[in-house]
Amino acid sequence: MSSHPIQLEGDNQAGDLSPKVARFGLGLAAVGLGLGLVLGFMSNDHDAFSHFWFAYLIAFCFVFTIVLGATFFTIVQHLVNAHWSVSVRRLAELTMANIPLFAIFALPLLIPVLSDDVEVWKWASMGHGHEAADAAETAGEQAHAGPAEAHDLATELAHEEHEHFVSAKEPYLNRTFFIIRLFAYFLLWWWMTKFFFKKSVDQDTAEGIAPTLGAKKISAVSVILFAFTISFFSFDMLMSLDETWFSTIFGVYIFAGAFLSCVCWMVLMSKFLQAKGKMTKVINDEHYHDLGKWMFAFTFFWGYIAFSQFMLIWYANIPEETHFYAARLTDAWTGWTWCLLIFHFIIPFGGLLSRHVKRNTNVLKYWAIYMLVLHWVDIYWIAMPNYNRSEVGASNPFGLMEIALAVGMFGVLIYGVGKKSAKQALLPTGDPLLGKCLGFKNI
Repeated sequence: MSSHPIQLEGDNQAGDLSPKVARFGLGLAAVGLGLGLVLGFMSNDHDAFSHFWFAYLIAFCFVFTIVLGATFFTIVQHLVNAHWSVSVRRLAELTMANIPLFAIFALPLLIPVLSDDVEVWKWASMGHGHEAADAAETAGEQAHAGPAEAHDLATELAHEEHEHFVSAKEPYLNRTFFIIRLFAYFLLWWWMTKFFFKKSVDQDTAEGIAPTLGAKKISAVSVILFAFTISFFSFDMLMSLDETWFSTIFGVYIFAGAFLSCVCWMVLMSKFLQAKGKMTKVINDEHYHDLGKWMFAFTFFWGYIAFSQFMLIWYANIPEETHFYAARLTDAWTGWTWCLLIFHFIIPFGGLLSRHVKRNTNVLKYWAIYMLVLHWVDIYWIAMPNYNRSEVGASNPFGLMEIALAVGMFGVLIYGVGKKSAKQALLPTGDPLLGKCLGFKNI
């Protein structure tokens, strides 16, 4: 077994905390998802089914992107042979290990894909051709409530152009291929997370460093596979909600939010465990400092990608691209658009800039909660404007149902992490770089 110079203490096991966390998460999931289900199907909204499934999709993507971010975090630490992160890496591993659990919660999303009565992915519920073209053409009409120029850009394409544009995507956007891709993504992610998690746990009791070397060998290929799958998953689950829109940078945009939210989640996990007397000797200000650096870096990176996407679409001024932003500059959505610019980028950019903030764990915890809430706002802003987009003057349907489903899905994550933490240490105790991690100091 590999050795390290610092004697580890017994606070690196979850112990009886694990079932308590799991029970809390299960209760939160039951109450949140149950309330969301009741509110969705008892609504007086004429299109309550579609509204519920939009809200469910948003809640699922909000929490599942945290899991995907944890997957990338784990893989990249092995790829670059990082030592600073060893003491917090198991937290990411416990998070990513819930891929199979979230695969179960992804299955209900097949209902709106296969149903002709629920309009979420309109290419699936309405088919391609004239009906889809009609929906695409009228999508911009709601923009009459906003700037006249946005309305002109959104409605510039003729009916025939829309029909041809949407029909050309039919080989990719069809129910059968969509479901096949979805299963392929989860199978690949399940394999990757199982492989890296097993190697990490095996290293805890291994005589040599073979498990760590095995994880490192496969990490480069895994990063490439992860990049492709998260991009196409983003295209399928979120971008295809508007079957006429496309952006080649959209996958990077979702990745930026996923990794940022994962780092925030790890800060909260660390603070919670230490408040309960766990991990007190192995996670210190130096590790929080580096997590804070990642939070700041990906706040900036998210803003850079968001601006790049907007600037390129604005500059090209192509109607089939600009209608995405035209819909989000209507009266119902302008406030949310400005909210993302100000509260997701400008404020946290200044708030996370200081070294002192990154080393003040209580302040960093506040920023972690803040950024997770804004991550949900981001996913909502991406998806929900597509709800009733063909109706002129469509409003923003935000309400208690969206909040309940998001809280419930977050409860699923808490439950999954609680269950996983019962079976192994919270720390990769046998990792050959652990000693270096525990002695790590920021410059």
